[in-house]
Amino acid sequence: MFMNITIRPTQLSDGTGLANLVKASGTLDVNSDYLYFLLADHFSETCAIAVDDKQTPIGFVTAYRLPKDPTTLFIWQIAVAEEARGQGLAKKLLQHLTEQVWFDSINQVVCTISPHNCASNALFESFSDSLNAQLNSKDYLTTQHLGLSHDPEPYVIIELPT
Repeated sequence: MFMNITIRPTQLSDGTGLANLVKASGTLDVNSDYLYFLLADHFSETCAIAVDDKQTPIGFVTAYRLPKDPTTLFIWQIAVAEEARGQGLAKKLLQHLTEQVWFDSINQVVCTISPHNCASNALFESFSDSLNAQLNSKDYLTTQHLGLSHDPEPYVIIELPT
């Protein structure tokens, strides 16, 4: 159990930590290290990293506002180190985003989640409940897009109360 966890916006130097957490997860789609550096730097306002008292990355959330609709926040990936799981860190990372000034202009939070990813589905149901929001889903990325070796990824939509 971690005593001192700090959640803060990402910065360029966090790219390696994000990439390593994804690789260690064993469940997330792994992208290039380059992409994680870009996310950590270009989208630092909407991404967050959790570090322990030794400044070791133990979790993160990557997110961005949709370019065509900046009132929609897209949550791309959430990862929590194995040794930090079971402490509600993923939800704390999401809650961290809701505490930012820019979140006041967000009308909905969206992501894609495989129907078989029980942990992520439960996380977003709980997150939606904590926001007193409505959670819905609709088809988005299907096996036609992703291939037969990848589960479909429906769009999960949290409509925030007005």
